[in-house]
Amino acid sequence: MDTPSEKNLLKMRNFVEKFAEKSGSYLHPDRMVTEVVVEGLARHIEEVGRPLCPCNFYPDKQAEAKLRRWMCACNEMQIYKYCH
Repeated sequence: MDTPSEKNLLKMRNFVEKFAEKSGSYLHPDRMVTEVVVEGLARHIEEVGRPLCPCNFYPDKQAEAKLRRWMCACNEMQIYKYCH
């Protein structure tokens, strides 16, 4: 898999950190896990133009992006205040 652009990595890293700060959510204590999530979000930005949650499998990413159910911050993140 191709590495996402530095621009999108920075964009998603900033988004994740600001969302956690504003919402009272928690980032994973292992920074590497957070970085994998950030990379997945950045990759989805490049693939479908939306930050789909990288923790799920999508048979059709384009269709899922239109439904917006798993856009970061997904419902689980908003309810439980941590990334699954």
